[in-house]
Amino acid sequence: MALDGSYGGLKASVADFLNRTDLTMAIPDFIALAEAQMTRRFVGRMGLGLPVPRRLIQRSDAGLTAGAEFLAVPDDFHGAVEFLLQSSPEIALDYLDPTVFQQWKEAGSLAGRPPAYFTVVGGEFQFYPVADKAYAAQLTYIRRCTALSIANPSNWILADYPDAYLYGALVQSAPYLKDDGRATLWGTLFTAALDDICNADPVPTDKSTLRTELAMLTRSERLAHYDINSDNF
Repeated sequence: MALDGSYGGLKASVADFLNRTDLTMAIPDFIALAEAQMTRRFVGRMGLGLPVPRRLIQRSDAGLTAGAEFLAVPDDFHGAVEFLLQSSPEIALDYLDPTVFQQWKEAGSLAGRPPAYFTVVGGEFQFYPVADKAYAAQLTYIRRCTALSIANPSNWILADYPDAYLYGALVQSAPYLKDDGRATLWGTLFTAALDDICNADPVPTDKSTLRTELAMLTRSERLAHYDINSDNF
């Protein structure tokens, strides 16, 4: 079977490239590991300000009820891009690391104000302060590409960029087969294929190199003052 954009064709092609007929049970694992690595690399690129595939960016409408502190993430969620509360004016929430988020929450100086920060804990968003009233919200996030399976035999990556799946699965086969010699070659081809995906239809970057500083200034405004000597508000 040729590399025809189907799950079955991909498995057959991996077996052909490896010249093995005894890997029926292992090849689906190679493919699943390749998918996991693809997702991590795409999310990592977003964190570095590099192009990511436009088709991985998803928008979702949500709602916060008064007093809400937690909200479930979407089922296919893999990383937040932007969280907006649709008030007048709109409120763009700043993401905080969970540890830093907890410190702000314990300080408690923003209680009674609209939510200003969010973090992700397990399968939930957490907000601080808690919602002072009901809000309509809009989440933009990186989604997971639907995994291949017998029930879901194709997706847009396999259909448009079958080489990414093929070389990704071959990379994952190398440790299993103890074939380090070809791992470097396949890894190079896999990386090139992922770069092609990201550059073919990228999400535009906004060239905002001072995002952290802008967020800091915004926080300073919310808290009225910032002490540069102590790094405290």
